[in-house]
Amino acid sequence: MKYLTWKIAVPPKFNKVPEKPGIYIISTQQEIDHEYEIKYVGHTDNLLNRVNQHWSQEETNKELKDHIAEDYIMKFNYSLVDSISDREGMVLYLYNHFKPPFNHTPPLESSIVKCTVPAVRKIYK
Repeated sequence: MKYLTWKIAVPPKFNKVPEKPGIYIISTQQEIDHEYEIKYVGHTDNLLNRVNQHWSQEETNKELKDHIAEDYIMKFNYSLVDSISDREGMVLYLYNHFKPPFNHTPPLESSIVKCTVPAVRKIYK
C-alpha cells in the first residue's frame, strides 16, 4: 500500500461508513481559525461499529464524549486497511506524528509502518 484513500463521514451521517477493517481519525473544528484538529486516532475490525460506539452513551473516553455532547463540529475520517499489522503501524505513525490529546495510551508498537506524511496530510489541505 503506497497511499491511503481517505473518506469522510460527518455526524450523524454514518450510514456510508462500511463494516470493514480500517484506521480512523476523529477531528474537531476549532472556533478561532475553523481548522480541524486531530483529537483521536484508532483502528478497528469494523469501522461502522466503532464510529457508532464513539457517538453513543457508552463511550468511555470522557474528553471525546464531552466534545460529542457539546456539539462540536466533528469529522470521522477513515481509510480501509485489511491487514492488522498495517493498521497497527499506521495508527502508531499517526499517533506519533499528530499527538492526539484524546488518545490516553499510545498504540501498540508495530514493526510495519507504511504510512507517509503526504498520504496523511492529503485530507487536511
